[in-house]
Amino acid sequence: MSGWCPRCDEVRPGSGTCPECGATLIAMDHRQPVPHVRTEEPVAEVGAVVEAPPRARLRVALAVAAVVLVGLAFIAGRGTGRAAPRTASRAAAAPTTTSPSAVEQQRQLGWRSGLVHGVSLEVVSVSRTPSDDPNSDNLGELAIRVDGLDPGRRLLGIGGLRLLDSGGGVFATPDQHPVGGVAAVLVQPPDQDGSYLVDLGPTPAVETLASIEVKDLLVSAPPSARHRLELPSDGPWPARPPMRPVTPPQGSVTVAVPPVPGGNGSATLGLPLRVTTAFVGAGRAVVVLTSEAASLPPDVGAFPVSARLLAGDRVACSRVTVYDGGSSQPSPLLVVDCRMAPTARLAVELGAGVDAVQLDAKLAG
Repeated sequence: MSGWCPRCDEVRPGSGTCPECGATLIAMDHRQPVPHVRTEEPVAEVGAVVEAPPRARLRVALAVAAVVLVGLAFIAGRGTGRAAPRTASRAAAAPTTTSPSAVEQQRQLGWRSGLVHGVSLEVVSVSRTPSDDPNSDNLGELAIRVDGLDPGRRLLGIGGLRLLDSGGGVFATPDQHPVGGVAAVLVQPPDQDGSYLVDLGPTPAVETLASIEVKDLLVSAPPSARHRLELPSDGPWPARPPMRPVTPPQGSVTVAVPPVPGGNGSATLGLPLRVTTAFVGAGRAVVVLTSEAASLPPDVGAFPVSARLLAGDRVACSRVTVYDGGSSQPSPLLVVDCRMAPTARLAVELGAGVDAVQLDAKLAG
């Protein structure tokens, strides 16, 4: 016989009152004695129902009620827009956006001029790269292509370039520099696809460009048979490096550079060029050129020198270099390196200066 004390929540032996607190014990003669173990939870078999004594059920009910109240309070806060204090103190994250200034603006044009002496100009596109600095200008550039130039010749600048907007005003005013003595807008060397780039300087929205006027195309003068040097290349050509040196010709050849119409100069310049070193072999021929002139007049500006290597009368390759006429000339001035089969008649032909192709064109969509 045992009894449960509702005040102590303990099972006491015997019946009657609790020896600790004096409360009336509830008879538990139909239950098995429960050992006094506080450190473990009661274990129930699957499907069995474990009933707690009346006071234990009361504590469970109070705990469940507390959990329900907390949940209701959380739901009420979410429903009325009031977040918990920790959430309310959290700063709202600013939305992440991509600045439109970081995106390059480009407009495809495809404007073409007519043929002049077999040469034509196409304005491929205009683009503008906005600056992220509000105090800086938005810079633009033109992509252009020239068709009809002989191999080995290169566009160096554009004379009389005007860009007009849709209202008839100036769209952009690119800087001008002397090219062979003529004021022109410089172009960057061609890409692999043959297109040149023209820096326009500060540029408005590309949609406002309405027309482009071009007066001259300044291109490098071609090498000429009048300025030809023969190199004695008969004898063995090594199949592998090292290459065999070839005795360069004695003396130099003076390339006449006439003034460009509309340019600053009025007299013909003479540019003496010399072959200092030449090698053959390993399927190649290499010729190194220097100039005996210390420098050219400063007002000449960008000045091209061109050369082509020939096996007999067949052109193997050509090269063009451009340097500043107002500064000291680099040494070597130009290196021409060509793939070439052995030949007994190796020659180099030279050219210098610019030619002006008078286009006088207005291009528009």
